[in-house]
Amino acid sequence: MEKMIIVLFLIVASIIGSTTMSIKVDGESCPLPSQLKPQFDFNWKSKSGEWANLAAKTDYIMLALSWSPTYCATLSQSARDKEFQCIHSSTFGLIVHGLWPQAAKAANVRAHPRNCRNEPQLNSTFVKRFFCIMPSETLMQAEWEKHGTCYYDKPINYYQITEQLYQALRLPARNILESSSATAIKNSILTLNSPAIFSSAIKIDMSGTRLKEVKICYDLQLRFTACT
Repeated sequence: MEKMIIVLFLIVASIIGSTTMSIKVDGESCPLPSQLKPQFDFNWKSKSGEWANLAAKTDYIMLALSWSPTYCATLSQSARDKEFQCIHSSTFGLIVHGLWPQAAKAANVRAHPRNCRNEPQLNSTFVKRFFCIMPSETLMQAEWEKHGTCYYDKPINYYQITEQLYQALRLPARNILESSSATAIKNSILTLNSPAIFSSAIKIDMSGTRLKEVKICYDLQLRFTACT
């Protein structure tokens, strides 16, 4: 597995090339919290509605990007005041929700790999390293344990690949994401990432008329593939 991760990392690096990529927030860097929560470890067994699926085979992976403004709008004011990405709402747009190992033609969400092993809490240096793409230590821990553990040996492998895929994408401008239809957003992503990407590799989730998530699918060699 370790050799496979190294090979995949090199493939992504070759796709990106030598161009220096900036973090996809409104500026060249993002703010960091003065301190992280002391405890943010994830235990799926204590979570209502969670489950484990160690038997499912990973056939492809899905990069899920969450539109932060819509997420924050679903929260109460008191909850928004506690969410770092909502406090800094002008900074964060499309953030990484997660990188999800997927089973082809799964009958339902429970048929995908999930919660494959328990892992210790990530250290603060690690969390801050990837905070600009996923501005929540709680989410970062949960995504690693729920999804990352089902295909990756170490969190650094999981988050480096996640970061590389994210930064390799060309995403629409904020005004398009804020006010456009699902079709318009998909078409913009197709145009910006042409000719490599194609329509069936992109899924757009809406909440009413507002963008909720953008999902991009890759095969195990990190090439665009159809989301099934």
